[in-house]
Amino acid sequence: MALVLLAGAGGWWLRAPAVPGRVARPTVADADVDITPPAARARRDAAVALAKMPDDPWSLAESLAGSSSAAPDTGAKENCGIADAPQFAQTDSTEQDSTLTRGAGPRYLAAQARIDAALRASGDPLDRVTADFVNSGDLRTEAGADAAVTQQAAVSNDPRVVSLGHAVCERAPSLPGCAALTAERWAQVDTGNGIPWIELLGQAQTRGDAAGVRDAMTHLTAATRFDMRFFDVPGAVVRQIPEDEQDLAAGSDLALRATGRAAALVMPAFKPLLDACRNEADGDPERARQCVAISDTMYAHSDTLISYTLSGVVLQQTTGDASRRASIKSERTLLTAQSPPDRGLSQCGVVRDLLHELGRKAALGEVEAMREASGNLAAP
Repeated sequence: MALVLLAGAGGWWLRAPAVPGRVARPTVADADVDITPPAARARRDAAVALAKMPDDPWSLAESLAGSSSAAPDTGAKENCGIADAPQFAQTDSTEQDSTLTRGAGPRYLAAQARIDAALRASGDPLDRVTADFVNSGDLRTEAGADAAVTQQAAVSNDPRVVSLGHAVCERAPSLPGCAALTAERWAQVDTGNGIPWIELLGQAQTRGDAAGVRDAMTHLTAATRFDMRFFDVPGAVVRQIPEDEQDLAAGSDLALRATGRAAALVMPAFKPLLDACRNEADGDPERARQCVAISDTMYAHSDTLISYTLSGVVLQQTTGDASRRASIKSERTLLTAQSPPDRGLSQCGVVRDLLHELGRKAALGEVEAMREASGNLAAP
């Protein structure tokens, strides 16, 4: 399950309420008391020293990732519902295909039904649209689930719901409600978000509309954040997982289903912005100024690694300055080194860790959640 999550996030190269206590990591009340285990403290100190080095730190950082270890999860015998999960077996030697050998148990199915019911009964419009998007139990076909999403989004003013509906319509534009779920509509309800304006910039470029390009660049320059909202839907599922420990596996499977469906949506295209800023904005001083301002905002206020990473590319193409791009690459390497995929957790430990990670990424954004998980060691 953790590998599925990592694949969804890794494919994106190119403080808010916490998740319920059952999946939260422990905190230290007294900041002067260091309870970090010696091995982890050594890795932390090495990472801090590495972050201060002037040269590219790839080799050392990768060695940190390779040598990192953690104490095994002591809750290996805890019952988080994994025994009730559906069981699969490989059907070939490639590990690419599997077949269901045992269906989910009654408690597992009941837990997922309770999560679905809680989402549908919620007063939060994101929760209600999430229930249709996730389609627990496959009560609808995929097309039917998508249509339920777009119909809700078409009459909503919630930017989270509209952006999800717009993304679904990019994949299937003939669905009901898609005529109203344009990039213009998204930009209207999601004031300050630069992501829909990147799409509108591309549309203007395609039309050869110089005035439209100028308008889009003006809005991009004025943007206060670049939110792709990838973790909104998984986060909604995590918030509705029952308190009972035995239901965690059922909830984590729904959260992973939400993550997988979100990852399959059409990603925003950043090429229009890169085209507008490349070659030092084609010698246009005003356009270059705008591109630098856009890069600065993307760098400071991106909710995903992809837009955060591309902020360095935009700056380099505009000014030739590659320092931000190199700094971001260094930070990503350090964050990965401090969060190795194999930390010796039990199966239930992996489930709790996954739910905590999804919840924090939904609450803080992917970049800030990764910094939090690594102790803010590499924050610029």
